[in-house]
Amino acid sequence: MDKLYIILNNIQILFQFLLWILAFFWLDFDLFTYILNNYYPIKLIFGIIMITCQIYLFQYLYNLIAVDSIYNSGNERELENINERHDFTSCKKCNKFRPKRAHHCRFCNKCILEMDHHCFTLNKCIGKNNYRIFIKYLIFIELNTTLLFGSSLYVCYNYYSELSLYALIKYTLLSIISFLGSATLYLYLIFQAYLSLSNLTTLEFIYPKLRITNQSLNN
Repeated sequence: MDKLYIILNNIQILFQFLLWILAFFWLDFDLFTYILNNYYPIKLIFGIIMITCQIYLFQYLYNLIAVDSIYNSGNERELENINERHDFTSCKKCNKFRPKRAHHCRFCNKCILEMDHHCFTLNKCIGKNNYRIFIKYLIFIELNTTLLFGSSLYVCYNYYSELSLYALIKYTLLSIISFLGSATLYLYLIFQAYLSLSNLTTLEFIYPKLRITNQSLNN
């Protein structure tokens, strides 16, 4: 029941899950038939790779539903003492002490630990507790879209004369969309890698004033 409650309160994530399922059955298996029709051992290996990527994608998608980085304040007196040692700041909107690098999200209306950004696709803030899950989720989306791009391009190039007009349009659009999606996501992953190596969040990158909190934390 708890899992069902979590999913029902994250409809936009459930929609993503169904979208990937439809894409897998409507497109992936079709591509397998065209690409590896006469090479069953290779077809099996390729299918296992695709299914594995899908399974990991769904796993990390569920983990993102279950894990958040919302800061729940504890004993106020204890936090007050910690604040005297300059380990905490105060939130003007929540009127509570919070750890440094935490940020108040206006969409969630809560303070988020080491907030990176609010993801509208997931309707959730990405921060300290779910940042790694988010990156792994993106990596497996990148793997899936790259495989779809390579497969659809191969089909269009090698089976051009055998495809119906509908199939040709479908795989051509799939090639273009998956290429644009894969290239965009690849650049975004490079950007996130730079932020991780620089010990910055997206908010701290966009708003340099927030980096003061990060620097004072290390003092």
